[in-house]
Amino acid sequence: MVRTTSRLASALCTAGILMLPACCTMPMSTLDSHGPPVPGPLSSGMTPPLPLATARWKDGTVTSLTKAPNLAKGPNKSSVLRTSYYQADADAAPGAREIAAGLDVVLAIARQRNARILLVRERVNEAQSAYDAALRSCVPEFLRKDDFKRAHAEALLWERRAELARTEYEILQDTANTYFDALTARRGEAVARELEKLDEKVLKRTQALVASGEKPANVLVESAQTSLAGHQQYITQAHQQAEAAVTKLAYLLCNNDGVPMPAGTPLAPVDLLDPTVPVEGLIQQSLDIGPGVRELQGLAAAIQAGLDDAHCAQRICEHTGAAGVCGRLQMAQSKLQQTHLALIDTRGKLRAGVEEARSASLSGRQQIIQASNTIQHARETYRLMDLRLETQEPRESMMRNTYNSVLTSIQQLSQAHLSYLSAVNAYNKAQARLRLMLGTPGDGSPHVP
Repeated sequence: MVRTTSRLASALCTAGILMLPACCTMPMSTLDSHGPPVPGPLSSGMTPPLPLATARWKDGTVTSLTKAPNLAKGPNKSSVLRTSYYQADADAAPGAREIAAGLDVVLAIARQRNARILLVRERVNEAQSAYDAALRSCVPEFLRKDDFKRAHAEALLWERRAELARTEYEILQDTANTYFDALTARRGEAVARELEKLDEKVLKRTQALVASGEKPANVLVESAQTSLAGHQQYITQAHQQAEAAVTKLAYLLCNNDGVPMPAGTPLAPVDLLDPTVPVEGLIQQSLDIGPGVRELQGLAAAIQAGLDDAHCAQRICEHTGAAGVCGRLQMAQSKLQQTHLALIDTRGKLRAGVEEARSASLSGRQQIIQASNTIQHARETYRLMDLRLETQEPRESMMRNTYNSVLTSIQQLSQAHLSYLSAVNAYNKAQARLRLMLGTPGDGSPHVP
């Protein structure tokens, strides 16, 4: 009878999803030395920031991954590529620091107030409460419900934390993209209004030419009105896009009062990280503390520790073939395999994402410099053509097709501005992606004394 009772108790102790006996330890030998610790009491579900990694160059120089060096002030030990990369120093660009500060603010507000993040965080709180109760409970493990078995509670807590990390990354990335879209649309609208004035200036000149009796100038009036209508259409479109982006940003921030963004808000390239550091350093930091990595490591360690300690379940399954015990053991092994595959997939996505965002940042800065040079040339072209139009006689300007040349220069200037705004928008989004994938906001798991 005693033997039967003992065997029944052993079977019951393995009835949890991870088959952990009561009061067992949780070895983490299956993790790397930098793996996550066992989760402890954390009633808020929030996690403290982790220290940021640094990149070490071959010559021994250590560079922070989160601050781009100001290479415009002079050469350093880096390559010529890095020197030419920062020909246009973003810190010197008007509004660059304000935009970066604004991004930090909106990301912090989204993290604190976004409804989806708060929902998942409450799920973490729920799992944390169950885990805390499992640690404090004096009831034998095999007599508890699954929710309050230590192994099950710990695995659920890691799952919820992984879900929180994934949700925060998605929401913060969407918030950053929307923030830059709003700035781009607002700036595009402001630039279009300035170009609209140039079209109106040409239109008045052509209308005056027609009023003076030059009937052939009617076609010039139509051309000027066409160019003006195009800018007016773009202004309407940019205004609508800005309103839509601001509305979406207000939703992401759970701010029903809206997000004030004046039409004259500047747009500049913002260097959140230095993409010229060795890519291996960026990838390694992402693989170590990127969104969801440590949480999946913790889940895998918890399941593996449960399987290592579930010797009684293995013996029962081998000798008696108990369907329930064997099924739960196989489920736990399958769960471990799923977690390992999820970790492999997550790390693969992070590696690819870091390489893509770094490449986009490097290419984006070059595109910004090229677009800026194009704007300068287009502006000078317009100045020269407008000067020619002012100095020539109206009839001579019409005969030499100067009016159309001015309109063409305005269109080129407009296209150059659009290319610049597009390049800055893409660059800033790539920088935000890179920052979030490196785990720099502090998405790691808490350290427990």
